[in-house]
Amino acid sequence: MFWDLFRKYLAIFISVGIFLVSSMFVLGTNIYYSQKIAESAVSINLSGRQRAMSQRISKALMLVQDNMLRGQPQEAELRELAFAVNIFDTTIKGFRDGDVVTGGDGNPVFLEQVETEEGHRIVRDAYEIWNPFLIRLQPMLRSPDFSIEELEDAVAYMRVNNVPLFNLMNSLTFELERIADQRATILYWVQVGGLMVVLLNVLYTVFISITGLMRGDRDLDRARKETGEILGTVREGLFLLDRDYRLGSQYSKSLRSVLRRDVFPEMPFLPVLEEMVSRDAYDNARDYIELLFGDRVKEALVTSLNPLNQVEVSGKEGEEPRYLNFNFHRVLEEGKIAHLLVTVQDVTELVELTAQLDAAKGQSRVEVEVLLKLLNTDASVLRQFLDNVGKGLAQINERLRSEDDSEQARLHLLNYIMRIVHGIKGEAAALNIEMFEGYAHGFERELVAMREKGEVRGEDMVRITVLLDGFYERLASITNIAEKMTGSGGGGDADEKYLQTFTDSVHNLVSRIADDERKEVAVVCDLGDIVRLPRRIANELNSITIQLLRNAVKHGIEMPGERRAQGKPAGGEIHVECKEVSRDEYEFAVRDDGRGVSSAKIRKELVQKGLLSEKDANALSVDAVMLYLFEPGFSTAEEADRDAGHGVGLDVVAERIMRLRGHLTLNSKAQAFTEFKIRFSL
Repeated sequence: MFWDLFRKYLAIFISVGIFLVSSMFVLGTNIYYSQKIAESAVSINLSGRQRAMSQRISKALMLVQDNMLRGQPQEAELRELAFAVNIFDTTIKGFRDGDVVTGGDGNPVFLEQVETEEGHRIVRDAYEIWNPFLIRLQPMLRSPDFSIEELEDAVAYMRVNNVPLFNLMNSLTFELERIADQRATILYWVQVGGLMVVLLNVLYTVFISITGLMRGDRDLDRARKETGEILGTVREGLFLLDRDYRLGSQYSKSLRSVLRRDVFPEMPFLPVLEEMVSRDAYDNARDYIELLFGDRVKEALVTSLNPLNQVEVSGKEGEEPRYLNFNFHRVLEEGKIAHLLVTVQDVTELVELTAQLDAAKGQSRVEVEVLLKLLNTDASVLRQFLDNVGKGLAQINERLRSEDDSEQARLHLLNYIMRIVHGIKGEAAALNIEMFEGYAHGFERELVAMREKGEVRGEDMVRITVLLDGFYERLASITNIAEKMTGSGGGGDADEKYLQTFTDSVHNLVSRIADDERKEVAVVCDLGDIVRLPRRIANELNSITIQLLRNAVKHGIEMPGERRAQGKPAGGEIHVECKEVSRDEYEFAVRDDGRGVSSAKIRKELVQKGLLSEKDANALSVDAVMLYLFEPGFSTAEEADRDAGHGVGLDVVAERIMRLRGHLTLNSKAQAFTEFKIRFSL
């Protein structure tokens, strides 16, 4: 079958192939020569700079000599000389060998090695002059305590060779400009050639299209003869109805089985219909058919009024009810309505499936409504959460569309999506919205599995799209109900409500995680100043708080027995504080009295995960070790669950702090405390 299809559309395949090959060739050539022209621009710029540098060296050397004879200071002239010599020397080596040099803007840039024989000759001749000159300049470059004889020797050599060296750099510039012109010419003719190929391909495509249309006209007559055969095989019931409401002479073979009635040419249709449907449906159908045969009403305007759309029909005694779908379409002859083309389909299974789906949707809506009734959440905070979810999903969707298809780009995209999903999961957990938290956790687990494979494939991107659609469905469901709740939250101070909801979410999250971990944890909040912040910043702090609380309960606070053995109370304590330390400058801190952060444990994880050798891990400073806590995918948890182990939490914290343009300080003492302190300014 594939071979037959290929032979049938061989000309089109050839046309498409020519287009793709020529486009790829032109595109590849454009990219290659554009890059080469860019490299030529860098080379021309730096060769021009070489001319200037040769003069700067001469000028600086003369000033050094003049100041030495006058007994004046010469530090500035020596620095200028050293700078110009370094730039000239590294650049000429770059022309000779190809290397990274200092560009015209002071940033590193790769300098392409000269390609032509003439270019090699110029650079070789310049090097023969420059190398002895560089040797004579060394006493002045190494130390300010050089002799007058050494200086005069360098000046004498410069006077003889300055002009030849300048001319060689000038010749190099002209040679590089010639190479750039040559590359531009090649690029021009490639583009012209590509355009000609595309034009010829278009003409070829038009030719084969016209040929195909002519062949189609011949096939049309043959198709008319085959219509009868089609009527014999089509599964739907098809027939023509005339103005006397009688069947035409041609109808599909399946009509008998669909109607479960005997059918014959010119059979009256209305008596058969009257036997099958209810009285109301029959009366409405008769009026509808009469309306379709009239000339005053457009067919498109009355299609939605069809009373025989998924109509229930009666069968023989003991048979289950069936549903048929009658569709009517006008058939015009010379602009006048001659017949109605009637299509009859048995849609019993479709109706039953639709009913099942409606029931399932209804059940889902009931579950969501019950869930929202249980939420003890300020409506404004709930709307903010839904807005954050919508923005996060939109950001993921945008990156999925715009990201390139390289392996490295997919891995970066995966980490980006994990941060957003983990943030949504944390906010949902704080608000006790299990529908979002559970789905986000499942989403996150699949992302972790993709990352751990070490290879992100195209089908993984498709799976992410499917998971994203599931998130959108849940967001739409809960958003509709949240909109119904708008305005039902009552009065009261908005700041007070926000602070209360923020504090309640902190307590709820800590309580839930502590119960899961079988730990005793109390949380103390001093967040009065948080209401003075813009809501955007307060919401960022809310996300940071969620991640740090998870980290504190999961990693910091010890089990009750372990705490008692250390002479601590069985229950741990976490302090969350936000205060204004100076005008428009705030400090936010989360501190626990747990086991502290173990740099030794982090080093061990780095070695076990193959990120560093044992020697390199032990060589790291404590601050450098702590930085790995914020790396995507790094975690010290022994196993992953919905609160830790995926290496995302502190990665999210780092990203949020960057949004605040804040500064993070991590303080920790073994078996005593861990404190994350964030300072930021408005």
